[in-house]
Amino acid sequence: MAKFELKLRPATLEDAPIVADLESLRDPEEPRDPVLLRHWWQMSDELERTMRRVDARDGEAVAYVAATHEKWNEDEKRFGIVRPLLRKDVWDDGVYAQLVRLAEDWLRGEGAATAVARVREDMKQDIAALDQLGYGEDRRMRTSELDLVARRDHIMTTLEECRRQMKQQGVELHPISEDRDPERYRKLHATMIESEKDIPTTVPWRELSFEEWRRFWFDNPAIREDRFWIAREGDAIVGTSVLDSPVVRGIPWTAYTGTARSVRGRGIARALKYETMAQAIEAGYVRVRTTNDSDNPSILRINNEMGYQLVAPVVELHRSLDGSAPPALRATSP
Repeated sequence: MAKFELKLRPATLEDAPIVADLESLRDPEEPRDPVLLRHWWQMSDELERTMRRVDARDGEAVAYVAATHEKWNEDEKRFGIVRPLLRKDVWDDGVYAQLVRLAEDWLRGEGAATAVARVREDMKQDIAALDQLGYGEDRRMRTSELDLVARRDHIMTTLEECRRQMKQQGVELHPISEDRDPERYRKLHATMIESEKDIPTTVPWRELSFEEWRRFWFDNPAIREDRFWIAREGDAIVGTSVLDSPVVRGIPWTAYTGTARSVRGRGIARALKYETMAQAIEAGYVRVRTTNDSDNPSILRINNEMGYQLVAPVVELHRSLDGSAPPALRATSP
């Protein structure tokens, strides 16, 4: 059999469906929604610096690579994300390395100091290839799933308990679609920006302006305002939890849960998550997934109580972009 040779071209927004199909082949239990992927590409193009290439044959993507990075501040460490995908029936370690090299070369030209790849640990082929290319583990996240059928009784019983606790504390929970405060979005923006600063991370992210943040969340086709829960204490919005719901295919995910620092330890994040899970049950979903950093014990405690089960760790792998090519490429270059 002749060795597979890449034929990459720039990927456009119209390629989102075939790349979503390629991603879905990696885990049919977690299919990628093409409408949502297109939105993420649009937001990345607007808020970050991006490069995407695809190899499409007979209307299907067989290979894809992307590289992105934040719009850096002068004094911060410069990380860039690499995203190589290669269909299993054409898999070749050397071809996969070419995808990584393309992403790294672009990032290096942008001034990045470190390349970052995030891969589920059970995707052994990718992990092994990245290891051979000099990528090493920096941190881990957890992808977990909640069985809404098996845990229905627990969720609905605990929901009532949470509602009683919130009422006793004078905290009101409702979707933002039911909120009439003309400043609700700006208040929510401030609370989310504050809470995300406490999410453990090695790779920093840029704080979004109000208009950027509003487009990022509320232009998202997977986000509905009637599923975007907020917690109010008096005039302040002190917490939020939101589901993203698939448009074409896939399963719902908890897109974000967070509270203001001033109210932590009072069960508000827990109450918000139970509201979203009850809503997912009412909408007919049978499972929900979430990803959390392994160094975030407070949210992991809530997930464990709810009954989330680990799907697989997501491993964050780093490689210094010191001007060298990946080791395997150095060894095989003519």
